[in-house]
Amino acid sequence: TKDKWSHFDPTGLERAAKAARELDQSRHAKEALHLAQLQEQTLQLEHQTKVKEYEAAVEQLKNEQIRVQAEERRKTMNEETRQHQARAQYQDKLARQRYEEQLRQQQLLNEENLRKQEESVQKQEAMRRATVEHEMELRHKNEMLRIEAEARARGRVERENADIIREQIRLKIGRAH
Repeated sequence: TKDKWSHFDPTGLERAAKAARELDQSRHAKEALHLAQLQEQTLQLEHQTKVKEYEAAVEQLKNEQIRVQAEERRKTMNEETRQHQARAQYQDKLARQRYEEQLRQQQLLNEENLRKQEESVQKQEAMRRATVEHEMELRHKNEMLRIEAEARARGRVERENADIIREQIRLKIGRAH
């Protein structure tokens, strides 16, 4: 232990003890102590004030953070609402386009069906006319054949009659001689 204290310099301690004795003996010692206590209290008050200011700043930062988060949430909700509306409008536009396309297709189908019906009516009308014309042709042919047959029959009858008349005239002439 001797080695440990052999290098120790006690002059600092001695000076501090001397200063403490002088301070004790000094008539201003109590005032100096009181002043030191006031200074310490002032330092503590300043420190507390700084702590309060720091706490207030932290609270203000928290409030600002809450306000910013609320603003971000509001912006996000507005954007989601805007996107939802845009999607709904787009879906509505697509639905209207599909409906218009269906109407257009139905219109084309109706026009095609009408055209086919008109063609069918025209074909039926043409077939009816052809049938009527054919019947008229057949009637005409039959009428011509009948007239021809009648004319031939009349001619035959007339020839036969002429032959009979000639025969009668010959017979009359033969009797007269």
